[in-house]
Amino acid sequence: MKKILLSMRVTEANSYDELRSSIAYEYIEFFEKLGFLVILVPNNTKAIEKYFDDKIELVVFSGGNNVDPSLYSGDKNLSDVYPERDATEKEMFNIALKKNIKILAICRGFQAVNVFLGGALTNNIKNHVNKNHKLISNHSYLNNQETNSFHNQGITMSDLYSRDKSILLAMSEDGFVEAAINKDRTILGIQWHPERQIKAFDVELIQSFIKGDL
Repeated sequence: MKKILLSMRVTEANSYDELRSSIAYEYIEFFEKLGFLVILVPNNTKAIEKYFDDKIELVVFSGGNNVDPSLYSGDKNLSDVYPERDATEKEMFNIALKKNIKILAICRGFQAVNVFLGGALTNNIKNHVNKNHKLISNHSYLNNQETNSFHNQGITMSDLYSRDKSILLAMSEDGFVEAAINKDRTILGIQWHPERQIKAFDVELIQSFIKGDL
């Protein structure tokens, strides 16, 4: 069975001091429907490379939390930041590149990958938390599609990693990058949550990326 590695968010227990690596059920359900066995990678593991066996076909960076602004000279006054998650995902990212494994970056995952590639982020953006909006795209199956939005960090065109190495796929109506792929077609970043909406265009986009048809 095909396998993916899926990163996890950091959550804290409400009643006592405990950090947890966690993932929403929807991710598991979404990728199992696409035919994958999901392998979860916790944020405190010291054995990341051992997760990368020969059957790993995709690395997925999930949503949740904010990317540490110290990684891109951003405003330090930002909550919900966990450097251990950034470090775990950065190592996963580097190993995936080394092994030529494709990377799908979802919401916060897209933001993290953009930073890993040398880009930046804009913090505390407006009207992108628990909102729906339309995509603007030259791709017919993306243009005018309505997506969800659950993030307060965003990527402007000036934030996007080097334009000579990236292809813009979609923008939001208020000027934020919603989807981009690198020119080698090995890294796809999307700013919405496909696992929360299960739309046909999401499946088409991701399957096309995995097959190398995007």
